[in-house]
Amino acid sequence: MGRTQTTGTTRLYKDDDVILIPTPTMDTRDPLNYAPWKKWAILILVSAYSSTAVILSSGMGAFITVIKASYPGQELETNDLMTYPTLFMGIGNLISMPLALAMGRRPVFLASLIILTFAGLWCAVSTSLTSHIAGRNIMSLAAGQSEALSPMMIQEMFFLHERSRKLTWFIFIQNVTVGAFFISTQFLVSEYGWRWWYGLFTIINGVAIVLAFLFCAETAYDRPDSETVGEASTFEQQSASKIGIENPNATTESEHKARLRTIAGRKWTDGLGLMKQNPDFKLILPFYWRTLQGLLIWPITWVFLLNGAFLGLYVFHASTFAPVLVMPPYLFSFVNLAFVQGAQILVCLIFLPAIGYGGDWLIKTLVKRNNNLFKPEFRLFLMAIPAVVGVICAVLYGQAASARDTSVWNWATIAVSYNGGFFAFLGANIVGITYTVDAFPTRAGPLLVLICAGRGIVSFGLSYATLPAVAAMGYNGIMNVFAIICGVFSLGAIPVYIFGPRARVWANKKFKITETANSEK
Repeated sequence: MGRTQTTGTTRLYKDDDVILIPTPTMDTRDPLNYAPWKKWAILILVSAYSSTAVILSSGMGAFITVIKASYPGQELETNDLMTYPTLFMGIGNLISMPLALAMGRRPVFLASLIILTFAGLWCAVSTSLTSHIAGRNIMSLAAGQSEALSPMMIQEMFFLHERSRKLTWFIFIQNVTVGAFFISTQFLVSEYGWRWWYGLFTIINGVAIVLAFLFCAETAYDRPDSETVGEASTFEQQSASKIGIENPNATTESEHKARLRTIAGRKWTDGLGLMKQNPDFKLILPFYWRTLQGLLIWPITWVFLLNGAFLGLYVFHASTFAPVLVMPPYLFSFVNLAFVQGAQILVCLIFLPAIGYGGDWLIKTLVKRNNNLFKPEFRLFLMAIPAVVGVICAVLYGQAASARDTSVWNWATIAVSYNGGFFAFLGANIVGITYTVDAFPTRAGPLLVLICAGRGIVSFGLSYATLPAVAAMGYNGIMNVFAIICGVFSLGAIPVYIFGPRARVWANKKFKITETANSEK
């Protein structure tokens, strides 16, 4: 009887030493062999790009009232400046990620930075609302790579046991920077107008382009599937003996550190070419086919629906908190709105230890209890925290936003629930990405595109439909709908945890996801 491989389930420890997944090579161009300072330089540059991308695409909420005043008679249409970016960010992923697979991550990353810079300049000098919306849509096409390409570049540089921490550092750096700029943005717009808001980030992105040319090396590297997935275990073995299929090339952390000292010829310029060594544009069409196949893998469909629901909640909060707080009964000053968004810094200070380091500790504990076998479904336990926070904050936001006086609810409820919704989205995002990459490591690119594009479409549909519906249902009614949607999708983690391994077996047999010598052909 043949054995069916459970892609994603892998042995993570050998005699208390971490088995490195993927298996590193002796090649100086292998991003797993980059010097620590070089990995951190790439991570920081990717985080910087993602910071400006997030600010430009979603940071307008705090001064949307100023924007509306610039387009008298078109106040309702200005909502498109907030809702369309999530849609176009998803479309941007569909365009750019296949190119990143064919050409390499570095050229697509540099092109995205350049487009983001010039689109920001376009918005700064736009002369009509239509031109402004068009500029933001082009800008969002480039900003979309912050969702799929950025985490993909990071996961390609680091090993499985490091990914949660490093992706959390990426989100931490990104959002602390975003929070700081949210605070300064309000003063900038108040003093110089919203056009200089675009101008500031255009200048920052221009500097980032120069630094990226010099330090952001290629992270793509062709390696066999067997060295990408590590020591796999079959579904039958996982259920019975827990003994994995041994990978003769498996390398432990201590062995890799010793080998790095013997690798000659490592230079800081490694990986700084304009394109990867063997570009292959024939990979583009299969990429789209594999992305569509992801729709048939129901745990992946659940991930992008979950992400879309929580992103839709955050976009709704970001689009409405300013109008709610400046109107009675709260009567916030325009400048003070900055501190509400700037509180995202505090969210990140909680998020990094709770989801990042706490998540790695939880995974290590579960792996040890599972006879050193790692299962991607272990990541799903972390979803409990953002799920509870998101649902509660949705209900509280609706109650406070509907209040006619401050006898029961006050401005702090709006501020806390808005930032709590942000925390919930970050949690759903990191859980979804790490689960997907760990479950299907050889299909990370197509599946990340599916998640990011899919959640963008879901988020756009939710926010585009609910913003005009406030007049009919009120904030209370809309937020109850969001709470139910987010709660139901969060509960989906339970069947994914129970039946996810079987879904991975089925997907591997159906789509030949992992072709190794040990897998069923």
